[in-house]
Amino acid sequence: MTMIDMHAHYLSPSVLREASAGSVPVGLAPGGRSFLFPSGPSRPVPPPLCDLADRLHWMDERAIERQILAPWMDITGDDLPPDAAAAWCRTMNDSCAADIGDEPRFGALAALPVVDGEAAARELVRSVEQLGFCGGAIPTQVGGRDLDMAGLEPLWEAAGSLGTLLFMHPFRVLGGDRLKVHFLNNVCGNPFETTLAALRLYFARTFTGWPDLRILLAHGGGVLPMLAGRAAHASRHAPGFDRAVDDPDSILQCFYYDTILHDPRALTLLMNAVDPARIAAGTDYPFPMIIDRPTDHVRQAADQAGLPEDALRRILSGTAQELLHSRASR
Repeated sequence: MTMIDMHAHYLSPSVLREASAGSVPVGLAPGGRSFLFPSGPSRPVPPPLCDLADRLHWMDERAIERQILAPWMDITGDDLPPDAAAAWCRTMNDSCAADIGDEPRFGALAALPVVDGEAAARELVRSVEQLGFCGGAIPTQVGGRDLDMAGLEPLWEAAGSLGTLLFMHPFRVLGGDRLKVHFLNNVCGNPFETTLAALRLYFARTFTGWPDLRILLAHGGGVLPMLAGRAAHASRHAPGFDRAVDDPDSILQCFYYDTILHDPRALTLLMNAVDPARIAAGTDYPFPMIIDRPTDHVRQAADQAGLPEDALRRILSGTAQELLHSRASR
């Protein structure tokens, strides 16, 4: 049984060359592997992030039929001035499109200049309609501004009108210095950040205003499947809410979820909480938190959840096929 990988990252080598040559708004640190942003240098670029040939071989060994390439969120430039951010994202998207060419086993999600909601909407439309991308990637916050307070309404409108996917993936995370040891910025920071962003969007009535919005949450939705009931309870019994949520499913069904949960029991919990039509397989290639045997991982969890073969097939490829369908997609 083959799968479609909905959570993977790619950076075109040409972006490194252009940054080295000074022809884009972002430079390189000495050594040529870290990008320089106003808030500081990025982590060094891992070589596998830029290699499509080795990636195809890796996919072949794991029966991955297709991989959807998202940008590396660390370098999408949420701290750049709006014009520079727009130019930088165009560079990354154009370079990715050129590298993919007509290779049917790759699709792409656009880097978006989320510092400006109008510019992000324009780049999403351009990337989908002109480059053939499958959608766009968004962070969980924009330089400290939560998504519901970041002026992204034009982006929600564009994504809903296109019927295209937005993949939410954290970069900057809450927790500060407390998470600087034991990789906790990733282990805890990423899922906590995703959960917070998702709940803020829900309670800001984002999906009431844009009911066609399709957002795929990275890392299995963080801890949202466990906390949706708590959030619903709070909405009925605690201050600070403008509506009462009777059923946690009304929160959970607003989103889609990947399978990047590193214990099959955790993935089983997700499978028990949401319909398989809301779950899409992923790997997190090529980073340290990669799910190296993704089909086995999903199958083990599906067996524990008692899901039939058609539900397993839905998670491995069917949900992805639906998410990737838009008015114009690669």
